[in-house]
Amino acid sequence: MGLFFRKKKRFFRVKGWLSLILLLGSLLALWPPVQSLTAVTSLSDPAKLATLEKRGANPRVNKIVYWLNLSDEWHVSPELITYTALLLNGTHGDHGKLVARTVLRNLKIARELGLLTEENQAKLRRGNAATITLGPYLGEQVEIDHIVPVSLAPEVGNDLANLEMMPSSLNRMKSDRVGERQLSYAENFYRAGLINSESYERVRRKAVLRAPATAPALTP
Repeated sequence: MGLFFRKKKRFFRVKGWLSLILLLGSLLALWPPVQSLTAVTSLSDPAKLATLEKRGANPRVNKIVYWLNLSDEWHVSPELITYTALLLNGTHGDHGKLVARTVLRNLKIARELGLLTEENQAKLRRGNAATITLGPYLGEQVEIDHIVPVSLAPEVGNDLANLEMMPSSLNRMKSDRVGERQLSYAENFYRAGLINSESYERVRRKAVLRAPATAPALTP
């Protein structure tokens, strides 16, 4: 009888610990930086991106900026969220570095263009275009530009490494021109195995070795 009660007591002790762990896990999942990590991991998943139609990844760029800014507001580094998310979803090596660079650059662009107002954050969370509230492009909507034109390198049409926020007027001005910056990105994509030799040659032939319009007043 004593053995029975000891086993029963042990059972309820283990059950209590499990309940506490589950409760703590549930509370942790509600912490905004954890929500950010979960969201960015899913939004940047290469397997999911590969299934999207043309320009299907554009809303994801907006959503990722929202989630990275949210983690930053809670004093958790957007860099930590980005690199951990890419590690979790299997975006490794040179590809992971290229994606992280562009994703974090988009957050910087969003800050400089004033895209992180309360109203804009509500738009970004839904994947919608934000409106510029700072600088010379005040009032314009931000579009998602293919750094290397998708007409020349369709393989990176939905790759986050190739998608950058840009004021709509600059995006129209840039069109599918190729300058030094675009050629440099294409070279990196080729080395990382993201585009094939035919696409790289198309970009190289079209290259005009002068810098075309890019995002305003931002460092590479």
